[in-house]
Amino acid sequence: MDIKRTAPAPAPVTPETRSKTIIIGISGPSSSGKTTLARLLQRIFGHLDDLPSVTEEAQAQAQAPAPALRSFLVHEDDFYHPDDKIPTITLENGTTLQNWDTASALDLGLLSASLHYIKAQGHLPPRLHSKEDQNEVMGDADAGVPGHLVGELRRAEVGNATCSSGTKTGTGTTIAFVEGFLLFAPPPGGSAESAGHPLREVHERFDGRLFLPAAYEMVKARRERRSGYVTIGAAPVPQGNTQGEGENGEKEEEEEEEEDNQTEIDLEAEDDRPPQNFWTDPPGYVDDIVWPNYVKDHAWLLLPEDESEDDDRLLMETDPHELVRLAGQATRVRMDAGVTVAPGRGSEPMSKILKWAVEEVLKLLEEVA
Repeated sequence: MDIKRTAPAPAPVTPETRSKTIIIGISGPSSSGKTTLARLLQRIFGHLDDLPSVTEEAQAQAQAPAPALRSFLVHEDDFYHPDDKIPTITLENGTTLQNWDTASALDLGLLSASLHYIKAQGHLPPRLHSKEDQNEVMGDADAGVPGHLVGELRRAEVGNATCSSGTKTGTGTTIAFVEGFLLFAPPPGGSAESAGHPLREVHERFDGRLFLPAAYEMVKARRERRSGYVTIGAAPVPQGNTQGEGENGEKEEEEEEEEDNQTEIDLEAEDDRPPQNFWTDPPGYVDDIVWPNYVKDHAWLLLPEDESEDDDRLLMETDPHELVRLAGQATRVRMDAGVTVAPGRGSEPMSKILKWAVEEVLKLLEEVA
């Protein structure tokens, strides 16, 4: 059960220090390119107040100094529970494995509280130190995106848009790009299940939601080429009685769990999480866990591969094998489910996806200007 995480009260904000922070979620299946896209966007939108293309003439036309525009990354993988708290799943063949590709493997309370902090303060909580930046990104670091394209987008399109749609003097805009495999929830729709979705609170923290579809074959090939992932090692063993020890063992554990659920975490404190560890996918992990979980958790967003099927077929299906069959390559995605879907059904090169994403970010900047 997730510990309730409460963000500390934000520092007072004055008109002189007021800034705008927008939080953009970037999601999709494992190995869909979301981390690469987030890193490219961070390079493009980082510290645009010092761009040489933002000329004095352009600033004069805007009748205001060029505002500072900065950005940073948040990796959902930094919010996993410690290794010994990751849930397990028993496969049909009797094998028991850790299930890293499910919501209960994540500290969603800490993630939500951190996003609340970021919205108020415009920067990461001091408590968070990223381990995800140590993980391997498949293929070339920029996925074949030429450096001149990144520079062009940064200087011309983004720089000029920042100047022309600048905010009031004394303010700036910060963009937090959050990438992860489980960030979004289905549209509320009135159902109790949708309203109480485990990702509802996280979903509502985002100002923009970008989704990158990817075909099963590509996900499987990319994921299985990865060497592994840096994780958080086992949590310290609590002192004293454990479950089953002593006459009141079970009752005492339940009381401790209730106390834990009310724990307030100080996001300004030093990171006291356990030391790092390393996880390598066992053989068959994509087909046994990664892909079935992805299809199940995104049944509200995916459409059947066979266009003759009812579009709501995945929503009505509960059998995991049938869900996977219906989804097929899982590149047919709803366009009316509250997320903005990348073009090309997972087949476009990263250069085109990057241009699309830049345009979507610029739209959001216009909205907050």
